Amino acid sequence: MEPGAAGVRWPPVSAIVDRALRSAVTVLPPRWRTDRRSALVGLTAVRPHLGVAGLGVAAVLRLAGLRRASAVAGLAGAAAAAPALRRVLPRPSRPLPDGPELTVLVANVLLGRADTGALAATVARERPDVVVLPEAGSGYLDRLRPLLDGAGYRGWSSVPPGVPDQRGTVVLVAMRAGAVEVRPGPGMRLPHLEVSGGLLGARTLYAVHTSAPTNPRWTELWAGELALVAGWTRGRPAPVVAGDLNAVVDHRRLRAALGGCVDATDGTGRGLVATFPSSLPRWAGIRIDHVLVPRGSVTRRHVVLETPGSDHRAVLVTVRLPGTQESVR
Repeated sequence: MEPGAAGVRWPPVSAIVDRALRSAVTVLPPRWRTDRRSALVGLTAVRPHLGVAGLGVAAVLRLAGLRRASAVAGLAGAAAAAPALRRVLPRPSRPLPDGPELTVLVANVLLGRADTGALAATVARERPDVVVLPEAGSGYLDRLRPLLDGAGYRGWSSVPPGVPDQRGTVVLVAMRAGAVEVRPGPGMRLPHLEVSGGLLGARTLYAVHTSAPTNPRWTELWAGELALVAGWTRGRPAPVVAGDLNAVVDHRRLRAALGGCVDATDGTGRGLVATFPSSLPRWAGIRIDHVLVPRGSVTRRHVVLETPGSDHRAVLVTVRLPGTQESVR
């Protein structure tokens, strides 16, 4: 930004927009004030959508003969959409690292209401090594277990019996993944689980569900929980983080939380396939369910699956992890 008159330096456009939005939010009814700290949290989640809409408006204005307005709308749309371009362009394949191959399924089960039969069928068909189920507790696990008899899975809940499903996260681990240790972890409003050993070796897999930034208090919690994730991802060896992060990769706080990890969609060209809400087409929603993997990993498969009875779609990822020594360097 060029200095203004008398040496005054104007703030970045993003800061001006943010301040304007904050001011606008203060005059809304309290139930509409989704983020008093920054009105851009919600807008950032749909930045690619706004970019496409801006380009569409530019085309309409151009047809109407309003060239200057069309140019302004087009530039704004391009600026909003440009960061998403790298997520829809696959990169050339890379040599596989020398670590183990890991398949993870993440499926938010909507307050424990998702169809257990359909989920069990998905697990039996896809055979993931680790399944992470946000919004599932002991009750949901008890209903799911009989449907997985013979499939070779062990299960843990982050909350004890009697606690509502929506407060918990369930982890299922295949027997072939070896002798794993699963323990509850502190620091989040919704208790998470930490898995280590077996196929994971010295790595830890964190099964998480962050707070949704839908009101000022939860937005503050969400920011703190993503900061906690940032602490994990800066450890060595880098971990795997899987679950509902209630953030898109355009959110600055999620990008800051990546540390020594990347999103498993990185380089696959599938970074804009939405997982929420499942009522919208995959191109129209947002992707808030993630598997973060160590840098140097190669994603061999990434698919988004329907989850009957839930407002989320499931994410199934198969990655080849770097060796532990490789990730330390």
